[in-house]
Amino acid sequence: MRKFKFVVILAVVSVLTLGIYTVFIQSIEESDFTVETIKGNPKQPEVRSIQAELYDNGLKDVDYNVELDGHVQKKTNNFISDLFENPSEEKRAPADFRRFIRSDYVTMLKQDGISYAMGAPDNTKWELQYWEEGKQRVVKKIFPAPAEARKLGETQITPYKKIGDSLYVTIYDLQTEVGTQLYKIDLKGDSIQKINLSVSSQDEISLLGIHNEVIVYYVMENINGTDVSKEKLYMSNGKTTKRLKGLKSFSNGQTELSADGSKLIVLEREMNDFNWTLYDIKTKQVEKHSMDIPLVTDEFGLGEYTTLKDGLIYTANRLNDGIYNVRVIDPLSDRILYEGNIKDKLKREETSLNGLVLK
Repeated sequence: MRKFKFVVILAVVSVLTLGIYTVFIQSIEESDFTVETIKGNPKQPEVRSIQAELYDNGLKDVDYNVELDGHVQKKTNNFISDLFENPSEEKRAPADFRRFIRSDYVTMLKQDGISYAMGAPDNTKWELQYWEEGKQRVVKKIFPAPAEARKLGETQITPYKKIGDSLYVTIYDLQTEVGTQLYKIDLKGDSIQKINLSVSSQDEISLLGIHNEVIVYYVMENINGTDVSKEKLYMSNGKTTKRLKGLKSFSNGQTELSADGSKLIVLEREMNDFNWTLYDIKTKQVEKHSMDIPLVTDEFGLGEYTTLKDGLIYTANRLNDGIYNVRVIDPLSDRILYEGNIKDKLKREETSLNGLVLK
């Protein structure tokens, strides 16, 4: 009887404690964000799809997605749901597409609101599925694996970029961990063409950009008999290949071919330095650029996010408690296309910057 009373008392105390804790958590004020536009228009194409991810690391444990037009999406974290949730599962997609992308052999590319998922269940065939956000229809295509790809072991197919009606994909041999092949898939004609690059089967390539059928890439070439590798930069049209010289740091930072195909952009970001290099493909000339961006880190050293995407530089920086500066920079013209400050009226110290979401 005493044991029963103890259990009842313990249960009552637990419920009361949980209730008090819940009321306490609900009483904590949440961050209140506003966006101050300093330069540019938040509705211009390069800016309107940007969201800043801000995390409340305090007791409330709330995540915020702040769009630069001032719209705020709020999510209160749930330990149980987060435990089983995969952020890449495309919750709004049809169920069969979500099942497909959960496969271990499938990789994805998101471009212009379309998700491309591709994999090789075995060496005899490739499977491609793509889905446009907001629609119910999923396009599915199965291709016979090209002859050269069938010679590889377990392969990983990675969609790289869609240009016109073509989807470029890279193939990597997971068993040998060497060599990369490049293919172009005609989505209308349902055909596959191998793009011949001047590399040996033992070299690993990294694509830097494709423009008008011209591919710019660099190769980690292994020196025979040693563990040493040498980096070389190339340009190819699939028939002839040309070595590009004069650029030394293309593999150290984020490197991308400009939209017009004329220059390589090399972005290098360190805590106190923000600079980039422009390499002219035709003249081989190198230009150095830099920009002063104030930055205040928190106790964990966080507070900065920088990326190069589609020829533009996107930055987000913590200036002080409750203020985050966002910029969109055109590296070719050395011009700020947009600048704005996200401000938290409560200036909560527990709120930190996770990064930018570029849709």
